[in-house]
Amino acid sequence: MEIRRFNKSEKGAVLVLVIVCAFILSIMGFSLLSLAKTEIVLTKKDVNKTKAFYLAEAGLALLPTRLLNKEFGNIEGTALGEGSYWVDVYCDEDPPYAVSSGKVGNEQKSIKVQLSFLAPPFEHAIYGNNLSGQKFIFTLRGQGVPQTVPLGGEWTGWGSTTREIGGKDAISGNVFVDGDIALYEESSINPAPLPNTYGLNGDVDATGNIDILDSASISGATQQGVPPPDGMDLLGMNYPVNNTHNVSELFADEGIGSGRLPSGHELYDVVEKNPSDRANECATTAGDDYFLEPESITGAGDAKGAVTPLHLGDDRIYYIDGNVWIHSQQTYGFLLDGKATIVATGDIYICDNTKYADSGSMLGLVALGTHNDDGQLVSGGNVYFGDPRFGTLYTFSAFMFAANNFLYNTDSVTGGAEEPETGFSVYGNLSALNQVSIQRDWYFDDTTGDARPAYFDTGTGQWVDVENEAALTSGEIDSIRHYQMQITYDERVRTVDTQPPGLPKGNGTIFAGLTQWEEFAY
Repeated sequence: MEIRRFNKSEKGAVLVLVIVCAFILSIMGFSLLSLAKTEIVLTKKDVNKTKAFYLAEAGLALLPTRLLNKEFGNIEGTALGEGSYWVDVYCDEDPPYAVSSGKVGNEQKSIKVQLSFLAPPFEHAIYGNNLSGQKFIFTLRGQGVPQTVPLGGEWTGWGSTTREIGGKDAISGNVFVDGDIALYEESSINPAPLPNTYGLNGDVDATGNIDILDSASISGATQQGVPPPDGMDLLGMNYPVNNTHNVSELFADEGIGSGRLPSGHELYDVVEKNPSDRANECATTAGDDYFLEPESITGAGDAKGAVTPLHLGDDRIYYIDGNVWIHSQQTYGFLLDGKATIVATGDIYICDNTKYADSGSMLGLVALGTHNDDGQLVSGGNVYFGDPRFGTLYTFSAFMFAANNFLYNTDSVTGGAEEPETGFSVYGNLSALNQVSIQRDWYFDDTTGDARPAYFDTGTGQWVDVENEAALTSGEIDSIRHYQMQITYDERVRTVDTQPPGLPKGNGTIFAGLTQWEEFAY
């Protein structure tokens, strides 16, 4: 075997090669170490960004509870884990919004959400905004409890053997009127019923005067001469798109002009269009008429009851291009279950009773009316409550909103108010962008013998006729009878989880949810 020996020059070349290789390997090593270090830094940066994002979400999780409690200020910087979060709230912007930020190390993430609030009418048991600017006096009066009176003499010919008159008016909840408010006799405005989670004390605000006479009382604070609240962007609700059931389109798609949707459809047992057995009702209105009524009726019940189940479904928004009726010829009222809002481009006619089947059920009624491109109401938008031609209304559970007027016992054919047979009770509210017109004091005209509505003018100290402003004679004053009104505000509308979906939004204080979530960069 031959042994290879290197000479000096060859040994030098090998040494150089070794040194070069070592140098290259060293450079590669340092590069790999540097790359690894960079990767570690980038990974840590990404981790911190993720943690910062979660911290921003943690801030948003706290926001709804604060807004529900009317805490509209910012959430200051709060340490949590390896970083901190804070929330900036902009309730005075249009639309209102909030930005929640989280920070870990040098990394920050922010989330922007729009804040949704219900319109001011839903904060009140009674809300009358009086857009017409005409004279508006909201009056409460009455004493004791209602009394059943047999009809006879002047009372004959009204189609009933008895009437229930008298009784003191009572409102449990807050009140706003763009006009004057007057309380007489034993009437009262009281705190919302227990549990009264939100401390509604029976406050009363009016743009005009507030007069409290006799033994009447207001439990909360009163403010006279307050400015009217800002209007609402009803068109911005975009109900033709923002609904769960476009009822008119569903019927049109099936080619149904009168009757029900096909058997098996989820609305088959909820609504009927232009029913043939209520042609008289449909003939009084412009456009199509949709009646909320199951296919089968469970007994008539009594005049103050609601026994027929009506399943509205949960978290539904019904958009109806036409008029809505709650009126049956076979029952006095409906037992509602579900959580829904019904929006009508015409008017809403409430002729029969409703009650909730359980504590999870709520109903919102929105008489939206029809508006032009400038947002001006051109037709509809009225709530007819207790229609005297077709109705048997005594008790009703719902939040009711009229883009125009809330009209009590107003004939749908003649448009004139008529004397009721009893008073009424509401669990929810009455609200209107124009006037809440509920004439409940009636007298006999000396000349004609007709029953006519009257009110007491605090400015003149006289009873006067509602329609012609003529002062009543002593005989006419002696014939005055009053019909009781009881309104109990339903505080569940103030909680996102229980309020009906799709109620009109606005610049109120009732939180209605977070919308349009997006990452935000300052």
